Amino acid sequence: MKTRLFAGRSYLLVAISILFLLMISTTMAQNHRLTDLCNHKYAKQNLITALHSSNAGVRESAVYLIGKYRFIDFEDELIKQLQVESEADIKILIGLAFFRMNSEKGMKELKEISDHDQNIKVKRMSQAICKEFFENNSDNKVTAQ
Repeated sequence: MKTRLFAGRSYLLVAISILFLLMISTTMAQNHRLTDLCNHKYAKQNLITALHSSNAGVRESAVYLIGKYRFIDFEDELIKQLQVESEADIKILIGLAFFRMNSEKGMKELKEISDHDQNIKVKRMSQAICKEFFENNSDNKVTAQ
């Protein structure tokens, strides 16, 4: 009798855990503003400072954070950084951040950069990211009649 009682509780606990995980995953799939997650008055300025840092690791971490949490209010700062960035890996990471944020403005800038960049890795990855973005977001869908 005790084993049946514990088995029923474990199923209930698993079901509640799954519902909780589903609720969390749907809220993280949309673009955010930094103020949605943090009310610190210098949070945005600190992230902008990190994005323009002379240390490549700090810049890379800032871009990763912006892309991971889809902070759409940093779109213009990422575009500025993409234009002056010298590190190939960070350029690619900025492109992936634009892709995650579903930023059409950023993707157009990435396409422009990919056409003129000297680094083959940046060209290839940027073209692949742009191709995936523009194919999935195109309004030229064929409909059957």
